[in-house]
Amino acid sequence: MMGPIPAELLGLIFLRKSLRFRLMAGEKIGLLLVRKAKVLVQGSFVETDLLVEGGRIREVKSLIDTPGARELDGEGLYAGPGWVDLHTHLYPLRFGGVGSREKNLGVRTGVTCLLDAGTTGAKNFEGFKERVIDRAETKIFALLNIKSLGIRFWQLGRVRTGEDDFRMISEVLSKHRGLIKGIKVTASREHMAASDPLYYVRRAIDAGNEFSLPVMVHFGLTPPELEQILPMLRSKDLLTHCFRNAGHTIFDSRGRLRPSILAARDRGVGFDLGHGVRSFSFPVLEQALLQGFDDFTISSDLYLLSRPFRARSFANVLSKFLNSGMGLEKVIAAASIKPAEWLGLERALAPGKPAELTLFRLEAGEFIFDDCWGEKRTGTQRIVPVYAISGGSLFPCRQ
Repeated sequence: MMGPIPAELLGLIFLRKSLRFRLMAGEKIGLLLVRKAKVLVQGSFVETDLLVEGGRIREVKSLIDTPGARELDGEGLYAGPGWVDLHTHLYPLRFGGVGSREKNLGVRTGVTCLLDAGTTGAKNFEGFKERVIDRAETKIFALLNIKSLGIRFWQLGRVRTGEDDFRMISEVLSKHRGLIKGIKVTASREHMAASDPLYYVRRAIDAGNEFSLPVMVHFGLTPPELEQILPMLRSKDLLTHCFRNAGHTIFDSRGRLRPSILAARDRGVGFDLGHGVRSFSFPVLEQALLQGFDDFTISSDLYLLSRPFRARSFANVLSKFLNSGMGLEKVIAAASIKPAEWLGLERALAPGKPAELTLFRLEAGEFIFDDCWGEKRTGTQRIVPVYAISGGSLFPCRQ
């Protein structure tokens, strides 16, 4: 008797059945009609048709009749705004970075926009732009690290003050302001100067003020303390790794959200996941959700260690949240609409808006998800990207 069909083969059968035309990956799509997908419209998934012309959405309504359009059978698919991963590292180790390759993180995995979270600084940003941004299929923006040479594994624990250069930051911004969306500081002991653990946090905020940019702050090992960092953050600044465990967390000693966290949220500070290999805890997330802390962005912190280990893919990270009690609509919004707003991008699925979409399916089964601290959860669904539409092109996805 024939055994069960492997999930990989089922996915291939689904892919072939849903595509009614031959199209090379990345080919310009012209006029494309997505038929009977569940489209995210005003916060809810509704089965309808969606017509894309070039790089814009032309219509979102049922029973669209457009002769000459190539048709994509969307039955069984969800069509949401294009995924935006607000925390990645894309400059490879061979060039002095810590990143993974863009093709392993971008449109071919359903992610239509990537933000490099400060892998490079003002001194090596040009190399990053030429070697990665200019050659990528996926739209990439960047945060400029407050340190002129960005994140370097071989320097951890041997950090000094004075590795920043505002004159050089100004020069880079004058050439690439459209690509650089903010300043990044890694406020964790191994990245800080032992003589002054708050030095680079202060300098990052100073740079944010001088150049009118938001700051993303990674918090990790102490010093510095979170209670020292939070009062410094301004509206539109972003605290990443907000669901980390061990050391200090977003909770006080009684297990309640810190008053300083709530005060920061009230004045417009944003909160971001940044999963990585040491920055996501199921118990911390679950406790936060119970206390109504559900306004944040979901990001992967994918880099050379987290892509094969723990985070693995953006879709895998999203599936963890879907199986932690967040509704599908809220998960997708936290992975697309909300991070896009932080970058100043449009992601609404409405006529006239940019055609930046991720089409995915929900796979049923029994799945084991792990966090970064040995905790596991069993889930019944996972999110599987099928297509990305970005820049007027369609890309079949892999998991």
